[in-house]
Amino acid sequence: MPVKRVVAFRFHRDPLVCRDRISLVRRLNPGVPVHGIFGGPGGSRGAAFRLFGRRVLGLDALYISRHSGHWNWKNGDLVLLDWYREIGHRLSFDVLYFLEWDLLLTESLERLYATVPRDAVGLTAPTPLSVIGDDWRWTAGHDEAREWRELLAFAQARYGCDYGYDVVPHGCLGDGPCFPRAFLDDYAAADPPAFGNDELRYPLFAQLLGYPVADTGFRRAWHCPEDDSYFNNLGEKSITWETVASELAKPDGRRVFHPVRGPLRGLTFEPGAGGPRRGASRRGE
Repeated sequence: MPVKRVVAFRFHRDPLVCRDRISLVRRLNPGVPVHGIFGGPGGSRGAAFRLFGRRVLGLDALYISRHSGHWNWKNGDLVLLDWYREIGHRLSFDVLYFLEWDLLLTESLERLYATVPRDAVGLTAPTPLSVIGDDWRWTAGHDEAREWRELLAFAQARYGCDYGYDVVPHGCLGDGPCFPRAFLDDYAAADPPAFGNDELRYPLFAQLLGYPVADTGFRRAWHCPEDDSYFNNLGEKSITWETVASELAKPDGRRVFHPVRGPLRGLTFEPGAGGPRRGASRRGE
């Protein structure tokens, strides 16, 4: 039976880049709805997106988070759950893909997530904390370490687990996860607290709620410096378009890149085409 998909597209800036990215997702995935989640600052910018964002960006619908921009950045999963409780639960889908505005996908969701079973939580580089090491911000910082302990205490009190004995603690990269509908139902019902961040809570609650975790494969390993030129969370430096074009020209090259923070440079993509071509769209040149 075909998988019924939906995209939740999270963004907080650069509407022209977002419009390009949403258009590409639609071209590569005909018929898949794309719902926007604006997680940027409120005020006039939030009001403008509320009035015009859906039409300008080409979205099926637009949800404006009621929280601050920093809170939304730290707690992407909780923003998604707010959207799901208010809007998403009424939609018909089997799997939801949670895509960031600066994540570039150059093939269809079906192809890119082919290794993620439809009943599994798809995460990027899920890795035991013992492998990640002691210098990761979300477990090493003073306030972050305190929140991590509070999150574990919540898990133990609610689920009676000994985290580290019953289940192995993991982190992941928060870019490009996918979730079966049943997981979103259970995750919303669990009402997780805002301790830690989404990159800790995703693998934790998948374990607590009994869902298998599958690696998206977008990055080969947490500690893999040679992947930094294609997929990383190292800061504001964008993956170059020369790198993207070079990989897309290879039959076995990369097809997912992060972060990419510019509009498409004359590259167009078609479903099933297997790569880019120079074409009608010249935006960004």
